[in-house]
Order: sequence, then C-alpha cells, then structure tokens
Amino acid sequence: MREDNQDQRLFEQEGSQGTGGELISRRKLLGGIGAVGAVTAGAWLLGSLGGNLPTVRAMEDKSGEELADCCKMVTIAQLRALTSPETDHVYYVKDRDQEGPFYYDNTDTTSADNTGIILVSTSGARFRRIFDGPAHVKWFGAKGDGTTDDTAAIQLAIDSYSHLYFSPSSYRITDYVFLQDNSRIEGTRASKIFMSTNPDGVNLISAKDKVNVTIDNLWIEGVYGVGNPFPVRGVMEGQGVTLAVYGCRNVVITNCYFTYNGLGSGNVYVSKCKDVVVTNNYLEKSMNGICFDNWYGEDDTPGGTHVENVTVANNVLSDMGGRAIACDLDEAPARNSNIVIVGNTIRGAAYAAIAVNARGVSVVGNIVDGKRDGGITTVGGQQSLPTYYGILSNFDCEYIHIADNVFKEMFMNGVKILNGSNVSIMNNTFDFAVNYLNQNNNQVLDLNEPNNQMICLEWDTNAYIAPYTIRIEGNTIVNDRNPTGVEPIAELIYLKDTTNSEEKAAASFIHVTNNQIRSKKISTAIQYTKSLAQDWGTGKLYITGNTIYSPVKSGTAITAMRLDELHIEGNKINGIAIAIETGMGGLTNFNGNVIRNYNTAYFFYVANLLNEIDQLIVQDTIIGNPGEGSYVFTGTVNNPYIVASSNGAGMKFIDVNVDQIKGTYYPANLVVEGSDSPPTAGRWAVGDRITIQNVTAGGYSGYICTTLGTPGTWKQYGAILA
Repeated sequence: MREDNQDQRLFEQEGSQGTGGELISRRKLLGGIGAVGAVTAGAWLLGSLGGNLPTVRAMEDKSGEELADCCKMVTIAQLRALTSPETDHVYYVKDRDQEGPFYYDNTDTTSADNTGIILVSTSGARFRRIFDGPAHVKWFGAKGDGTTDDTAAIQLAIDSYSHLYFSPSSYRITDYVFLQDNSRIEGTRASKIFMSTNPDGVNLISAKDKVNVTIDNLWIEGVYGVGNPFPVRGVMEGQGVTLAVYGCRNVVITNCYFTYNGLGSGNVYVSKCKDVVVTNNYLEKSMNGICFDNWYGEDDTPGGTHVENVTVANNVLSDMGGRAIACDLDEAPARNSNIVIVGNTIRGAAYAAIAVNARGVSVVGNIVDGKRDGGITTVGGQQSLPTYYGILSNFDCEYIHIADNVFKEMFMNGVKILNGSNVSIMNNTFDFAVNYLNQNNNQVLDLNEPNNQMICLEWDTNAYIAPYTIRIEGNTIVNDRNPTGVEPIAELIYLKDTTNSEEKAAASFIHVTNNQIRSKKISTAIQYTKSLAQDWGTGKLYITGNTIYSPVKSGTAITAMRLDELHIEGNKINGIAIAIETGMGGLTNFNGNVIRNYNTAYFFYVANLLNEIDQLIVQDTIIGNPGEGSYVFTGTVNNPYIVASSNGAGMKFIDVNVDQIKGTYYPANLVVEGSDSPPTAGRWAVGDRITIQNVTAGGYSGYICTTLGTPGTWKQYGAILA
C-alpha cells in the first residue's frame, strides 16, 4: 500500500474535530472540497497536533481553489531550505515513499530532524508531520528495495516514534536493530526484515530492558545457506537469532512469520522477561523456534530474575532442527513460572517439540506431528528421524498439567519428565512413528528402535523435590511398529523412583487411570519400579480402569512392587504374556480385573527379600483355560495371603517350601510343585494339590486335600505303575 493512499484512508475516518471545537463529518468535508483539497483538509482536521491552522467553519466557506492556495507542494530538500515558513499553510512533501503533510510549529525550537516526522530548516524552523496512526518506516529513509542497507533508517524510526508501520517491502539490515520502551512495530506478512549475511552472528531485532514491546504481522528472516533448502550443520553456526528480547516486561509477539536461524537459541528468543504473549505466528526451517531462558541480566533488570507469566498460543512451527517450543534452563530448581502452551501445531522437531522446565506449566490442546519427510539435519547427523520427545522436562519442575494434546509419529518419547512433582497427564493421544525417510539414500526405512517409553516419569527425591501426586488419566497410547525382524521393546507408561528418602517416597500418591493402551510388541504396558537400594514399601499406587491389548501375546501388562499400598483394579487385559507382575509390598489388592488370552495371569516375585507382601487380595475374573500358569509364585512364601478367584483358576508355586506357606487360600485347584510330603501348616481347600518332586515307579504323583482345614486332610493320588 502506498503511504499517500494510506494517509487518505486515515483521513476518511469519521468524526474528527477541528481546532474550533466544531464537529464535522470527514466524508462530508471531502465531498464538498473535492480531491484537490483532500490532503489539506486532513491537515486541518488534525489541527490539534499544533500550529495556527484554520478552523473547520472557515474551511466550509472556501472553494477548492482557495484551499489549494493554502497547501504548498514541496520536496524535503526544499522544506529544509525554507527560511520564512508560514503558520497557516500546510506543506505537502512529495518525495516518493515519504509523501505527506507538514505544518510549521512555531512553538518548537529544540526538536531534532529525524526525516520522518520532524524536519528542521536551515533557519531553525521545525516542521511536524500531520498523521494519524503509526508512522511509516519509509518516511525515515528506509528504501525497502531488498538491496539498500536500511539498518540506520529503521533504527532512526524506532528511536523517533513508538508506533511504526512497515509497508509490504523487503528491508535489508546488516546489524542489530534495538527496540525502545513502548515500541510497537507492525506490517503485513509481505513486510520482510532480513539479513543477507551475518558474519558476526548478531541478532536481527532486539529489545533489552524495555517495557511494553509489540511486534505484529512482520516477516522476519535470518541468514541461510545459499543453494540449500535448509543449511546443513556448520553453515549456520553462530548466526544469532531473528528476534531476541532480554529483560523486558509486557511483550507481545503476534501474527509474524519467522524463518531461518542457525545454531543459536531460536527464531524467537526471550530471556528473563515477564508477561510475554507469543501468539498466531508461523515459524519454520530453523534450529530452534520459540525459546525462553534465564541467561541474561542481573536481578534488577525490568524482566526480573527469571521468565514468568508466558503464553505461547496458536502458533505453527515446522521443520525445527532442535526444539520447537522451549522454556528451559539447565539449572535446578527450575525458576521459570506460570507457563501456558496452548493450541500450537508443531510439525517436525528433531529433538523436542516442547521442552519445559518451570513451576506451574500448562500444555493443553497442542498438535505435535513428529514425522519429518525432509529438510533438516537432526542431532547426531541422522537425517529425517521423527521427533525424539513430544514433551521433555528434566529439572525439578512442579505443577505440570499436560492435557488434550495429540502426539503422533513420535520417535522415542511422547512425554518424558525427570524430577517433576504434582504432574497430571490427561486425555492425550500418543503413537509411535513406524518409518522415516532417510535423506542420504531417499529410502523409506522401518523404525525398530528399542526402549521406547511413551510416558516416562523418573524422580530422585534425595536430590529433588518429591513427586507427591501424579495422575496419568484418560490417555490413548498406540504402538504399531512392526513386530517382525528387530522387534521394538516399548515400556509405554514407565514410572521410576530412585529416591533414597523413605519419608519423601512415602508421600507419593500416584494414579494411572482409564488409559487405552494397544501395542504390537511391548516389554511392559504400565511399569512402576524403584532402585534396588530401596527395600521399603512406601507410597500409594492406583492402577485402575485401564484397557491393555496386544495381538502377539508378549510382555507384561502391569508390573509394580515395593509400595505401602498397591491397588490394581478394574483393568481389562487381553493378549499379554503376563497380565500382572508384583512382589514385595504392603497391601496388594487385585479387584475387578478381567484377564484373557494370557500365558500367566499373575506372577509374584517374593524371593530373597527381607519383607514380603503383607496382604494379597485377588478378586478377579480370568477368562480362558485356567491352567497351572494362572497364578505363579516364585521364592519363599511366608506371609498371609487371600486369593479369591471368581472362576477357580489354578495357582502354581515354584520351588516353595509348603511348610512356610501361611494364611488362607480360596482358589480351586491350588497347585504346589516340588514337595515330597503334604503340608503341615496353612489353610487349604478341597481339591488343592501337592505334586511330588521325586516320583518313583510304584509310588504316587502327588497329594490332594480332601477336607478343608489347617492344614486339612491330605491323601495320595495318581498311582504310578511299577
């Protein structure tokens, strides 16, 4: 849009007031005086800017010809050479891209000439531009031709006026451009600010220790390698970032297009700022996208000591060689706080789509597509692998809420949180990528990467704050990687406590609830583990209402132990080799689970531990052949158990001294292997059996309980021919 057309559009707005206080419609006025007086009328309508301009009523009595006599058409050079200015005239500058009306301000004797809105003549007269809305950056001498170095002109404009407009053009700069307090720069998506070379690795646009900064609707482009669709590693090292904001407060970055930056901190880099909104931007083909950290400034900077109160919303980020959105710093405890990341779309980030270390984080409603079909060299030099992490948080974070996101085509982890406390991961959808495009040979290759963990939480409360409450609820997890050839192993929900503080571990309260899990090949669907140094059973874990399915009958559905209370209730498990695996702990309650198509329904590790399961309650439904693999105990059993099977499924003991079995058992067909004598302790039901370890010809195969009791009545059965 030409600036003179822009001026006329502004003049045509309704309801201006003249210097005499009388209101008149601008459209009525323009219709009365015709095109000749349009610009002059605009000047009088804005007479409140200063000067002795005629009143609106005086204008109504003039003809267009008379109005034209009050307007002098001049160049900037002619105005600067003017020695006898007139206070009742408008001087219309006609220099291309700098057009517009000026008036002589006889009250101003000090203002400096800035080319754009104030011109100073050789006699010292100050002429002030008459305009409404933003000042145009070309008024200050910027050419926008893609060739001229516009750095000085843009900086002059920023220093001269707070609200600037960049018309659709290509503005080349060669050095930093620094924003000021209350700066607002805006344009269109066709208003490009760029660098063609950047040997010193400086940032394009920066704001340092300022308040109230807005960047709106601009195209900001960093340096990129000539002839490369995206620079390979090494081309972009040290090239700085496109927009850097340090130590500022009240920052808005909106509706902009950012592209190309090297191995610097990001397209948008914000350090030690407070009250920041980054929204509705498009960022692509860069090392990092939107980054926040605390590297800059002392504690007394306007932004403070850390990043605080940040909203990153409705942005699109595509083809990032590192991280797409990151609010992190490698320090603990995390000092960033109150971070909201909502409604963004991320298409391909080599390392992490979202990386957050903070206190008070909400990651809601984002779409992360990890598949990248080309364009970026990833970490380690491997080209075009999908995104490693959907969300990564690894330094002592608190109050993290991850909800209603879609993570698809992930390479390694959907969510990985190290040392996070008070975490909720709810109603998200996750799936793994099954192949990728290798740019070295342009072939599509299958992914058979082992050790994938879709939701992974690990914590060490000795070094960091305890997790206290963790909720993993309502998520859908799918692993469709091909189970043939090199078979991928996946621990889909993985929880690991390595603390050595019994008191802190006891405060943990964990829910894994109502998740839908389907995997072609798994190691464990839901796993809770502690370090071997932890012999105590502490904390509470509820695994309830989950559906777990595998078509190849592999791995374990649920494994957990060493807890004060373990509740595995209301789960549906189908097609898993081992449904539930547990061991040492306090109260262990299996209630309302439905298990089918299994090799082993329950596997209990109770060997070589000082403390065993305090109380085991099983009230589940096992569908299928209730064979001897339904219940499997391994090791010495010396605790009270209650096992109440709804359909009489079998129980198998391996290498167990039956005289050490104590407690009450109510399943039908309890089977104990490896004893040459009937039990002398424990309560047994009719039909329970002991198989004889050293069978001989002419002897018997085992003992069977014929009377309920402690230990009941036992008879030999299964005579063996001599």
